[in-house]
Parts: sequence; C-alpha cells; structure tokens
Amino acid sequence: MKINQSIQNIIREGEGQKIEFKEKTADLSSEIVAFANSTGGRIFLGISDSGKIVAKNLQTNKLKSQITDLARNCDPAITIRLIQHPEGILEIVVPEGKDKPYKCKDGFFVRIGPNSQKLTRDEIVELIHYGGKIRFDEMLNETFNYPDDFSNEEWNTFLRLTDYPKQASPEDLLSNIGVVSIQENKVIFSNAAILFFAKNPQKYFPEAMITCLKYQGSTRSDILDRRQFKGSLLSQIEDALIFFDRYNAKQIKISGQARHEEWEDYPKTALREILINALIHRDYFYDSSHIYMHIYDNNLEVDNPGGLFKGLSEQELGRRAVRRNRMLADLMQRAGYIENAGTGIARIKEVLARNNNPPAVFTTTNFFTVRLFIRPKNLTVDGLTDRQKKVYSYIVQSNQVSTGDCQKIFNLSSDTILNEIKVLIKLGLVLKTGKGKNTRYFVK
Repeated sequence: MKINQSIQNIIREGEGQKIEFKEKTADLSSEIVAFANSTGGRIFLGISDSGKIVAKNLQTNKLKSQITDLARNCDPAITIRLIQHPEGILEIVVPEGKDKPYKCKDGFFVRIGPNSQKLTRDEIVELIHYGGKIRFDEMLNETFNYPDDFSNEEWNTFLRLTDYPKQASPEDLLSNIGVVSIQENKVIFSNAAILFFAKNPQKYFPEAMITCLKYQGSTRSDILDRRQFKGSLLSQIEDALIFFDRYNAKQIKISGQARHEEWEDYPKTALREILINALIHRDYFYDSSHIYMHIYDNNLEVDNPGGLFKGLSEQELGRRAVRRNRMLADLMQRAGYIENAGTGIARIKEVLARNNNPPAVFTTTNFFTVRLFIRPKNLTVDGLTDRQKKVYSYIVQSNQVSTGDCQKIFNLSSDTILNEIKVLIKLGLVLKTGKGKNTRYFVK
C-alpha cells in the first residue's frame, strides 16, 4: 500500500506533544481531554506506537459518531474535527480548549511530551489557576472585617483621584463598580478591594509589598540602603518613587534656549510605569516573594513574581493588553494611574529613548524582570543620529561590548551595528580591541 507523504512524515516524526498514535479507541476520551487541557493536538487512529499502520474499519459512520459523542460527553464538551486518510487512518483534531479544565469519565488529563498524564488534585487546581478560571483579585475574601479594617484615608485618596460623588458611601460605590459584594447585609470585599482600601493589606497578603535596595557597585554584595514599602498599592507606588528619586541623579544641559533641559539617570515616568505594571500583573498566588527594585551604579532592575500571563508572548509586549488581574487594572484606571490599553511598555520605550537611555531589557520566566541602563553622564555629543547615541550610551555604561551584545539589545543586524560603531570610532568616541570573535569596543 502506498502511503502519502504527509502520513510518512508524521510517522517518521513519531509521537510527541501534539501527536498521538492509537490502534484502538480504548482510552480515547482521556487523550482528547489531555490535548484540550494542553495546547491541542492530533490523534491518528490506526497507527501503532511503533509507527506501523494497522487501520481496520476505522472510517465507518458509526465509529465516527461514537468518537464525536465521546468528545461531547466530556465536561465541558469538546468540539473535535475528523479527517479521513486514504490509508484507512482516522485523524482526530483536538483544539486547545478555551474553557479549561476538561474532564472525561476517568478524570483530568494533560499532555506532557508524548504521554497523557492524569492530574493530581493540586495539579488540577494549578490548571484552573493558569487557565484563567480563578483570578486572585476577583476572589471574595470573607475574612476581611468591614468597616473595622477599612481605611478611610485610602478611600478619601481614591475619591480625590476620581470624579465620584464625595458623599457616596464606600459600600454602595464599591458595590456599584463591582469590587465588593453585599450579601445578607454583610459587605464582602474582593482581594482587589483589600489591596486598595485595607488599613493593613499585608495582614491578609504578607508578600504584597515592594522592597527597594541601593547597592554600591554592580553587584548585590554591598547594600547602602534598604526599604520595605507596605500599605495600599497606591501608597506603595508613591513610596517606592520617593526612594528612587533619592538616587536618581539629574543633569542640567544648557542649550541656549529660554528654558534649560534636564536629564535624569533614568526617566521617572518609565519607572512609574514599571512599578504600576508590576503591581497589576504580579502573580499574587505566588506567596513566596514580593516585588523588588534593585538600584546599582549603572543599571536598575525591577523583579516581579509571575512570568507572562497565559495568552501573551514576549513579541506582543506593548502591542496587546492582556491582564492577569482585571479588577486591579480597573481600579488603577479609575484612579487615573493607567489607560488600560496595553500602552505601558510602549511608553517605557519612548521615554527611555527621549532621555537617551539604552533600551530596556525584559526577561520573562517565573519572574518578570525589567532592566534599565543608566544614561551616561558624558553623553553630550552633537551630530549623532538617535540610534548612534543609543549605541554609544550602551557602550559607555557596559565598559566593553561585542557586536553580538549590541544585537541582542537593539535587535539589529550585525552589519547595521558594525556600521554605527564605525562612525563612533571615526569620531574618536569609541576604541576597538581584539580581533575576530574577540573584538570588543569601549570608551576611553
């Protein structure tokens, strides 16, 4: 029997994260659920685990109806697509589910590599969490005692930032905007409302704070100053910015205009956006750490618990608005701190460029880290393009760089980077050392 090329390629590739071979329909529902709970996949009915085609009576209307019923009887129902192949193989296409977690009669399953694995109770909870079915900020917290634990000071601050009527009662207004629930005359606060309006939010969420540190040099070995900022989210932002201002040096540039220009080591607007984003998008279920701001001699880092929220890639940062904590984002917007349009990253990049700082570096793993580089204090060179100024700025603060280093930062080709560096060398701003792969560039 002649086997078409696409099936040959699939057999050659073998089973994996998105491919499963099955001889019979036994345990088929668990395979369907596993793919739906993961990133989707295809089941080839009529191929053995070893890759041998063993198709037999697999394309009857009765069998196809049974398979469709298996998927429909999952909880919730799963919509699949069936494809017939000339070899007698029946392909079952399972899309990634939009309403995770999915369950069949044998339980909850997820796809891990070439195997479908049954989930434990804790793994099911984690799947619900990361599937976006449970959002920390929207959970009601019956342990919060209103009005005893409610902060009138934080409430009045919020009212000043909004245009809500000052005579409105907190419970009525917060109920109207959907962050508290009134049940049997009891006011039940959401976690978002607690983080905004509690006298002591850390009584409920001990790790919901910002720790700021200033170091001497470029490592964490010598701490010059350390502060922990607690309280409401809005007060944490303002306190952290005051700490930042203490170490954010400013320069005056006389330009001949009526008003002089003022440069900062780091533009305050950028850090403000970073801190707001951190508080909105952190993973509050992760209760083993809090937000950190590290200030070194030549760079600054903000570490935030929780990587990228599901559904957002690094390439989409600044172009798509995906919110881990929708209710917190809504309260921040009402207070005028954000636009809720996913423009924070773009604004950070813009103000850094305007201040002649090198581009920020974003790292997304278990923590979301933003790294800023200081604006060189001797960057007073006229006649350079904006890109040349940024490359020069990066070389100044990095001591020595390779073209590869610059490529990673600026996302440009090696030829483009090399051309810009040649201009800097010709002007006497940058020196070169080494040869070939060992070539490095530095500033006197």
